[in-house]
Amino acid sequence: MPARSGAEYIESIRKQPPCVYLGGRRISDVTAEPVFVEPIRAIAEQYDMQGDPAYRDVMTYPSPSSGQPVSTSFLIPRSREELVRKRKHFKLRADHNFGFMGRSPDFMNQFVTGWHLMADRFARAGARFGENATRYYEHVRERDLFLTHMLINPQIDRSKTSAQQEDPYLHLGRVRETSDGIIVRGAKMLGTMAPITEEVAVIPFGGVPPGDDAYALAFAIPSATPGLTFICRETVSPRPRSRFDHPLSSRFEEMDCIAVFEDVLVPWDRVMVDGRPGSAEIINTMGADYGALINLQTAARMLSQLEFFCGLAMKVADAIGITGFLHVQEKLGEMLSQMEIARAVFYGSEAMAQRLPSGVWVPGGHGLRAFHLQTGKVYSRFVEIVQSLAAGGFFYAPSEADLQNPELRPYIDRYVRGRAGVSAEERIALFKLAWDATGEAFAQRMAQYVRFYSGDPIRLTAGFYAQYDKRPLFDLVDRALGRLDGVPLPITPDDPGAPIPYQPDTRGMAGTYAATSLPTNP
Repeated sequence: MPARSGAEYIESIRKQPPCVYLGGRRISDVTAEPVFVEPIRAIAEQYDMQGDPAYRDVMTYPSPSSGQPVSTSFLIPRSREELVRKRKHFKLRADHNFGFMGRSPDFMNQFVTGWHLMADRFARAGARFGENATRYYEHVRERDLFLTHMLINPQIDRSKTSAQQEDPYLHLGRVRETSDGIIVRGAKMLGTMAPITEEVAVIPFGGVPPGDDAYALAFAIPSATPGLTFICRETVSPRPRSRFDHPLSSRFEEMDCIAVFEDVLVPWDRVMVDGRPGSAEIINTMGADYGALINLQTAARMLSQLEFFCGLAMKVADAIGITGFLHVQEKLGEMLSQMEIARAVFYGSEAMAQRLPSGVWVPGGHGLRAFHLQTGKVYSRFVEIVQSLAAGGFFYAPSEADLQNPELRPYIDRYVRGRAGVSAEERIALFKLAWDATGEAFAQRMAQYVRFYSGDPIRLTAGFYAQYDKRPLFDLVDRALGRLDGVPLPITPDDPGAPIPYQPDTRGMAGTYAATSLPTNP
């Protein structure tokens, strides 16, 4: 099957509905549930972009197995040019929703592409597990499926490992194996978008401690698998919701869920790590050589958000005539400078790209990781600036219904307009957009999502330091101290992306890092 249309995606989730509960109700048809209708439409629009002549060349490439067009997010870059092609694809998708949908299909497409690229590591428990990773990648690519993932154990007692919990199946774990596959039981979080996906991928995040081999599982199953139940959080966008009053939250809410597995059978051909003794070691030593590719997708989304906030802040300031004030210009200049730094890192990662021994090209990883680590702080600052510029203006923005009331409209047009040339309706729409992005429950959920994206920011930042190759920086200090007199100065290469000595990334695929700093001395 070639790259799908939006209608084909919608029909697929209608025909195979997962077991979803929302507000205490079992949802029989997610495509008709008001909370899900607009997010489904937003995802369907991305599928439709694949067949749009204006975007087709960016959105798709010929499948290596069928020759049919498939999503470019599955492309394995064998050249810098192909890496650029992936970047353009990721950025186009992110721009579609202004970076407010972190789990658009391209994210998990790249995720399972990473599984395929690390098939040899899954194969350490048996060749079939590596073959499963590759077959699953091809299965998703050729059917253009929409996935979510489950990585985190429920927050029950985090002072204890999974095996030490009061019930051995509070956290998702292996119960037993059969000739057909493994039986799993327990819960995982956080299944963002799970109710409107077709498949679920499971793997531990943050490493697996000793004694928890039975919880070291990696597999993928249909979202509608018997025994799998999704329990949704309360919506942050209650319906009905006007697009004028809520231009972002009415369209882009990403529902989060806890997934309950009640003796679910995972067929052997869907298992990558099966929870046998030694499975924790496999998970913890997967490495992250190809992690820069998924970081590229993440960076595209983050950059789209920063660009959106810059435009939003400047429009808000302009609408009420405050762009001439020095302190306002300073805030807007701060935002623009941060945005341009992010742009430089994002596009510069191509110049710093390198070819791995496998022949796969990956973008400059350090820069993208640094981008990732700083974005939470920058995002919070951007939100703060927009809030300070709009100030009390958020709180006297009449509703769409007020604008349609002929008795109120003259007052609104007179007293709620902006500077000369900015109508009341234009100003109100702009401030509602700003509130949706910075103040609504939708905005608070997004801020928390950005802050804890990929885990605890303190742990991730400390890990960046611990792993960083400090030798070149130490050499600078030693040269200043006279300890390297007579040693030639290193000359930067003409091409910063020229092949450099390959340094394999030994971090665990799920975000672990070495406990000791590398190196602490020359």
